[in-house]
Amino acid sequence: MPKKTDKSPSLFKSFKTRVFNKLLKNKHLKNTITLEHKTIYVLPSSLGWYFIVVAVLNFVMGINYQNNLILIMAYLMFVVIIIAVLMGFSNAKGLTVKFKDTFNSFSPQKSQIKFELQSPNVCQSVSLTYQGTVQTSQHVDEVTSYTQLLSLPLPYFLRGKYDVQRIKISSNYPFGLVSVWSYIQLQKHVFVYPSLENVLSDAHVNALDEQSDNGIAKEVGSDEFESLLPHLPEMGLHRVSWKHYAKTQQLLVKEFVDYKKANALFDFTFMNGDTEQRLSQLCFLVCEASEQNTPFMLKLPGKTVNTNTGLEHKRHCLALLSTFKGGV
Repeated sequence: MPKKTDKSPSLFKSFKTRVFNKLLKNKHLKNTITLEHKTIYVLPSSLGWYFIVVAVLNFVMGINYQNNLILIMAYLMFVVIIIAVLMGFSNAKGLTVKFKDTFNSFSPQKSQIKFELQSPNVCQSVSLTYQGTVQTSQHVDEVTSYTQLLSLPLPYFLRGKYDVQRIKISSNYPFGLVSVWSYIQLQKHVFVYPSLENVLSDAHVNALDEQSDNGIAKEVGSDEFESLLPHLPEMGLHRVSWKHYAKTQQLLVKEFVDYKKANALFDFTFMNGDTEQRLSQLCFLVCEASEQNTPFMLKLPGKTVNTNTGLEHKRHCLALLSTFKGGV
């Protein structure tokens, strides 16, 4: 007969965690937080609990053996703990943590969040810890009234879109006997773009103009001299080549053209390799075209981004490549 397991403790723990997280989210759901009475939590640290246990044992021994020196030592230890709690709270009070920006990355590099830290009084030993499935942390020895920047790396290096989890602001000042902490919950997300795989983009340039030549399209303009045409009455005389008229007695008109880069088409089906390799190649082409300010169209299975250029167009295309769910 299979042994029955009691799931009630785990269910109770899960319910308690959800309620606690909801309370924290409602209180700390903001992009800037200033630590104050309602948002600071103080408890003895692991070292502090050992310190309290030793103080209690000293107190019990002092009473049993009626030893005043041991009792005085116990009282002093309790006073140290109380002072540590007050100093820890005073140290963290007034600390302002402000969200600055998110930095997306290309796999396998990790994305980052940048914060601004500032405190009206000197705040000692501050740590920011990302509380996702994998925790990452950054430490600052001292925060003053001058704005200080801190970049917190996130534990994501695989292609995708990730919601930013709760971030813990903590300090063990003074003596490491107490843990003073708070939280900031951002409503932000970060992207980890596909890795960049070098590919020759010339093979994927689609000249949309029928007169394009080797990726270059031309149109009537004023940049470059193209040819001489017979003069027509409606053309006027401002473009007549008088040099040729003096030689041949023919009225010829100079034609000028503007050269421009042909629009590019980056198609998933044109790439080589498996899905991740194709996305990496498209990522490289998108970045290269954006650097050269070349208009381009991105075509994925089931999704097409129309021809455009600029930073927003680049970000939109990279986000689509990051969240692509299809296959070859």
